[in-house]
Amino acid sequence: MAKTDEPVAANQGAYAFLYDILVQVKGRWIMEEVKGRRSGWWKGAVFLTLAAFIGKILSAFYRVPYQNITGDLGYYVYQQIYPFYGAAMVVSMYGFPVLISKLVLEKEQKQHSLAAQEIAWSAFFILLIAHLPIALVFMGGAGIIAGWMGDSQLLLPLRIIGCVFFFIPFYSALRGYFQGTGNMSPTAVSHVIEQFVRVTAILLLVWLVVRSNLGAYSAGTAAAVGSIAGCVAGVSVLLFATKKKRASFRQLNWSNIINGIKTESGTLLSQGLFICLGSMIFILYQLVDAFYVANELENSGMTAIEARKIKGLFDRGQPLIQFGTVAATSIALTMVPLISQVRDKRLACQYANLAFRVSVLLGSAAAIGLVIIAEPVNIFLFENDEGTGILRILAFTLIFSGPVFITTAVMQGHNHFKVPAIYLGVGWLVKLLGNIVLLPLFGVKGAAAATVMGMFVTAVFHLLFIYRKGWMTPLSLKWLAKAGAALFLMAALAGSSISLAGFVNMTRTTSAILSIGIVIGSALIFTLAVWHLSLFSDEERRLLPGARKLEGLRKRKER
Repeated sequence: MAKTDEPVAANQGAYAFLYDILVQVKGRWIMEEVKGRRSGWWKGAVFLTLAAFIGKILSAFYRVPYQNITGDLGYYVYQQIYPFYGAAMVVSMYGFPVLISKLVLEKEQKQHSLAAQEIAWSAFFILLIAHLPIALVFMGGAGIIAGWMGDSQLLLPLRIIGCVFFFIPFYSALRGYFQGTGNMSPTAVSHVIEQFVRVTAILLLVWLVVRSNLGAYSAGTAAAVGSIAGCVAGVSVLLFATKKKRASFRQLNWSNIINGIKTESGTLLSQGLFICLGSMIFILYQLVDAFYVANELENSGMTAIEARKIKGLFDRGQPLIQFGTVAATSIALTMVPLISQVRDKRLACQYANLAFRVSVLLGSAAAIGLVIIAEPVNIFLFENDEGTGILRILAFTLIFSGPVFITTAVMQGHNHFKVPAIYLGVGWLVKLLGNIVLLPLFGVKGAAAATVMGMFVTAVFHLLFIYRKGWMTPLSLKWLAKAGAALFLMAALAGSSISLAGFVNMTRTTSAILSIGIVIGSALIFTLAVWHLSLFSDEERRLLPGARKLEGLRKRKER
């Protein structure tokens, strides 16, 4: 067997382990579906990612009303502090809980339920020791961070958002404990509640601040408070769920807990970060832009307010890109356990190929569509067409972001966790260097191009590594030609619709009708083209959601 850079002690990856828990919880029918090589893949995707999907939808779309309420300057303020919150939430959702759940299950199987609680306590204290200083330093050094961003008025929003690091130990230990005992519900419910409370609190508080004429930075402070309110709600759900099962402090063996801290700290901290890095790619890119874009624009001769508003225009693309990758991340989350469970390497390769081709098609269609309808979408969502050129450049990110998520999942499914993290770092460096070189030459369009370049480089490195390992096969020229034909038909419909609507006065209402109509029509044409051009085999079609209904419609039409 080839040696891997596996950071987990077990033979399977952490996500594969999570799948094992799912099998225990859901019962025999899921295992039978996997063995039967049928739609269990997609059923598993729905089960595993429903909460994450809802959270991503909420997280993507609340930014639109936020920008509408606060304007581009207010949106800039929020986007300067959001990456820190986003990083903390990714770590406490996709990183540490996965590893803690593994430790909990091992203790429960080999010893008893009390030992499982003790190892969860050990993990809690490890993370508390690690993140408490980070939170205190972040809050105390908020002025320094604001200075690096070139905006001293960000001090208070940054200081408040720094509190989010206090919640990482609670989220991670509690979610990991429940997942390790086979109960996925508290993790899912806490995530949805946290996002719902956060979004509601942010929009309500920001609306009150703006109505009181307190300014964009006060709105950013209110948004930070709303984010912390969401964290309190999410952790409260988890604590309530432990009420019946939690042992008293007197029942715990504290020598076991201390021993767990000593033995598991290095593994937990290092491997947890490797696991979740793939989910942080957009956040890491946003961090680069937060520290560099407005600073460089101001250095180029713009006033501080102008530079920050332009940064706000640049950030309009973030919710669209995030929403565009939801499907790919949903597929990716289930790819890891599926590949790990399949013994037949040929079958694992087929699953990986299918997921990759779906991501290429969806990403390319979303990118081309957004390029064509960027203007009406911009007016519909953000009230005017400023920054449309930036949106069109950022749209190309969607071509590569989906494949990056899928290939990361394939590598993790084969117990390679360090490699995707390294290639993510290479792409991040390309993004950083691209900002340094292109921003002075082309303004924020250069920063947008740097984002696309960084994602492209990561995708290329991922594919080269995977093809060399034989875990996927390259796309054939015949398949690419068919995919190109389907995309061309979709683009022709969308482009002709935009041309015909050229004489229409682009109000927000007409832009909304035009955008939604083109999306629905283009999606229908694209789906039918993909089906009729046989871009997927009959066996692959049966794995796709909604495939049976489409096949039934096609057969009735042929009769």
